[in-house]
Amino acid sequence: MVSKNTITKLFKYRISMKSMRLLFSTLTLIVSLVGCIIEEDDPSLDDIRDKFTGTWRFDEKEVKSTAAFYDVLITKDPANSSQILLRNFGNTGNFQQAYGIVTASKITVPTQTIASVIMTGAGTLSGSTRMLWTYSINDAADLKNYSATANKQ
Repeated sequence: MVSKNTITKLFKYRISMKSMRLLFSTLTLIVSLVGCIIEEDDPSLDDIRDKFTGTWRFDEKEVKSTAAFYDVLITKDPANSSQILLRNFGNTGNFQQAYGIVTASKITVPTQTIASVIMTGAGTLSGSTRMLWTYSINDAADLKNYSATANKQ
């Protein structure tokens, strides 16, 4: 015959095993559900250069001169995630490109030589399809200062 003490021990052991299984099952379910939470795309992970890329029509005004219109193609620099490439910047020709450094709403074109001219400048977004630019071009004979409004095409 089995003693009462032995039955009590078996009963307690059985209850604690059930509790352990229940606890393990509950934890497994919780971990599984947490792994299934749908996450929204984080807009902070978007490429800040996206809003600048495309073709922009520059309406350029040289100080004390007439206006000129030309297109600048802005693309992402594949070699540098904070830079863009500006083809025909300063109306230097479609085979010439400058690089610019992008921040939240501004492109800065550091001093660089493109097509035998030294240029530098900056453009700031004014809405999603317009930029306001100021820049200088030095062709070794003259230093000219420009302002331009660029509209996304």
